[in-house]
Amino acid sequence: MQRGGVSDKIDWGSFRTRKVQKLRDLMKKEGLDALLLNRIENVRYSTDLRPVVSMWFQNSYSAVVTVKGDVVLLTVAGDYMHFKHYMPWVEDIRIMHTLGRANEVAAVFKDYKCWRVGYDNLGFEDREALEKAASGVELSGLGGKIAEERAVKLQEEVELMKEACGPTEAAIRAALRSAKPGMREFEIAAEAEYAARKMGAEGMSWGLATFSGENTGLMLRHDSDKVVRSGEFLIMGYATIFKGYNTDITTTTIIGKPSKAQKAVYTATYDSFMAAVKATGPGVTSLQIHEAAEKVIVERGYGRYSFSRLQPILHGVGLNVYEPPWSPEPGRKVPSMKLRPGHIVAIEPCITVYDDLRVGGCRIGETILVTETGHEVLTDGTPDAHDELYEG
Repeated sequence: MQRGGVSDKIDWGSFRTRKVQKLRDLMKKEGLDALLLNRIENVRYSTDLRPVVSMWFQNSYSAVVTVKGDVVLLTVAGDYMHFKHYMPWVEDIRIMHTLGRANEVAAVFKDYKCWRVGYDNLGFEDREALEKAASGVELSGLGGKIAEERAVKLQEEVELMKEACGPTEAAIRAALRSAKPGMREFEIAAEAEYAARKMGAEGMSWGLATFSGENTGLMLRHDSDKVVRSGEFLIMGYATIFKGYNTDITTTTIIGKPSKAQKAVYTATYDSFMAAVKATGPGVTSLQIHEAAEKVIVERGYGRYSFSRLQPILHGVGLNVYEPPWSPEPGRKVPSMKLRPGHIVAIEPCITVYDDLRVGGCRIGETILVTETGHEVLTDGTPDAHDELYEG
């Protein structure tokens, strides 16, 4: 379904102020003068910059936010001119170089009289260099607490993410329409990406995972040049970026007619998903949601095929496509977080019949908002083949 226009009605100035205030509250609680933000989602949260979407540009931007509310943006030279033009709300924008970066960050600390600084992410060498350049400044790692603070969405973020569901759903629908025997997986992915970009997506959160047949049993998680054949499962794990926010849908459909075994796998996966969704609400832990999903999978006899043995069933989404709250890591009961209104999560149980690739695997997931009274499912990736696959 298409959603639009919400982002045009937001008071972005007030929105920015409220986001910075959340960071200021965290600094006050931790007794800090400033935060050094290096992770792109945190830089975007504090400044509203639109970065280059590329895995190669992860170290191109930093921000310093002071407890008084000052915001400084540091950027590679190639983006300096247009940031200065399009981002007048950030009064202090500076060029940050690859060599001597620690000295440039230290200069910001000195200019704004920051002596106790929390940071979200610093490599060993970067921290050593910064400690030397900013002698006397006390640095403390705060990445987890910053991520948890961001994970509880403001109302403007909730509305933006509801709008952001549109491009992801459009990608799923385009893939479902185009998927036919004889097509290659990457061709289906191309149709999906085109549809998302036409809906305003800035980019894909990852290469749209489009995989079929034996690749579903092995959970390939990317497309290939494999030809899609009749009688195969097709999994589409799609996430797109809109106005900086990620939404996540995983849809499984069948090409042609399903076998009895495939129907059983699909039904167990769907029932597991619905059990997890039903369990979702404020005060519930991510472990409880995980256990609700796993209980169904185990009762149906697919315990050893549950993909949770390799990857968590639940993760938060927002400015990062993988952020708190998390469900437990494989084989463990931690981490487990208590859900709060404003958390937005992707719940996506999965069964992979890795020892019978003729059956393959099935994964079903949607983006879900935790509300004051329960939850709201924000996306709909249900395939047309659902009624044929589901034995409810």
